[in-house]
Amino acid sequence: MRGTARVRTRIVSLSVAIAAIAVTLFGVPLALGLARYAVADEGVTLQRLADLTAAAVLTDLAHDRVPAVLPGSGTPGTTLGLFDDDGLLVAGDGTATGDEHVAAVLAGAGPQVVESGGNLVATVPVLGEHEIVGVVRASHPVSAVYTALVPLWLGMLGLAALVLAAAWVIARRQARRLARPLEELAVLADRLGDGDFGVRPRRTGLAEVDALGAAFAGTAARLDDLLARERAFSAEASHQLRTPLAALRLRLENARADAGARPGADVGPALDAAVVETERLTRTVEELLDLARSRGGGRGPVDLHAVLDEVAETYRPRLVAEGRSLDVELDGADVDEPGAAEPAVVGSRAAIGQVLAVLLDNALRHGGGAVRVGVREVGDAVAVDVGDEGPGFTDGRPERNGRPRTETPADGIGLGLPLATRLAEDQGGRLVVSRESPLVMTLFLPLDDGDGEGGEPADEGSRPPG
Repeated sequence: MRGTARVRTRIVSLSVAIAAIAVTLFGVPLALGLARYAVADEGVTLQRLADLTAAAVLTDLAHDRVPAVLPGSGTPGTTLGLFDDDGLLVAGDGTATGDEHVAAVLAGAGPQVVESGGNLVATVPVLGEHEIVGVVRASHPVSAVYTALVPLWLGMLGLAALVLAAAWVIARRQARRLARPLEELAVLADRLGDGDFGVRPRRTGLAEVDALGAAFAGTAARLDDLLARERAFSAEASHQLRTPLAALRLRLENARADAGARPGADVGPALDAAVVETERLTRTVEELLDLARSRGGGRGPVDLHAVLDEVAETYRPRLVAEGRSLDVELDGADVDEPGAAEPAVVGSRAAIGQVLAVLLDNALRHGGGAVRVGVREVGDAVAVDVGDEGPGFTDGRPERNGRPRTETPADGIGLGLPLATRLAEDQGGRLVVSRESPLVMTLFLPLDDGDGEGGEPADEGSRPPG
């Protein structure tokens, strides 16, 4: 599962990186904003202190007295000084001569709060009745403001670390939730490769993963169906190939008999007929393989008359050789009569031919007397009845709820019916037992309605005439 481990690592790394970027984009501007706010607030505090001090010393300066103590001079980290109207320090702390900020206030610039030399400086005039009699100057180091913010910044940093840790935990859980179905799919894929086609992924509640699981399950089902069809092909194909092989053998035996009875006789026609049977045998193998690998085959309009002709040509000689006959009628008219109707159905020519071949082969092997094939229209479908004069399936075994059984009988009776039933249903039709004795089996196929789609087959309760 090294691949899914890499997926988990990527998901976690990406999630934590996104969280870190979000925390940085939010936390850094917030920290800088707090610093600016703290500096501005300290400036307001210094100006308020200078205003209170100026109000307290106004009386002393107006009477040319020097105050012994400046109110607020004990504030930690703050330097507070009183300058007279000449800019000289008369009380408090500071340089003996006022700086440019003191000079600016004496010149009438008014109260000021500025950052100078790493300090916040607030200068406020002391106003007499008609003139400025002094200046109060208060200053505080900017570094002290930042130092006071360190605990807050550390708290923000700790909170950011908690956010990143939470993001890491959540990302790991989500990565596990996302990766586990993929790991399970990898295990199921290995089982599928080992031949277990019953594997089905569980639903996870994740739409994309569930869609992938559904596609995986569909693929497994299709592979299961395909392999089941190809496994059945070996048994069913052997049954379907018996008749063409028997016909080929009959042609060759006839040619040998003619050559033995009449030395020098022309066996060319017999050999030509054998070649035709060989080609038919090859075509049968190809059709069976194609039908085994593709459900339904290529569907389209099919000339039922032509299919019946081809199948009858294969089975009529063998029936005649056994003293039996094969009659094909279209809605009561002999198929060989001029003007006989030629119904077109929708399906695969190969599939329909194989179904009819199965029915005629069962009539040949397990039936008796004349074999009759009748074609009639029933609603939006065409019904092909195949019957003979034999006893049929007297124990009722090959029929279940009106349909031939889909399992292969052990004794060979009805062999090929599972194939015929599946092929009929693949064509949108049905294969039913219309009468048990004498046996009549009916193939319903959708009638071509002109668009190549066909309609629904008629109710399988429809019975053959007579």
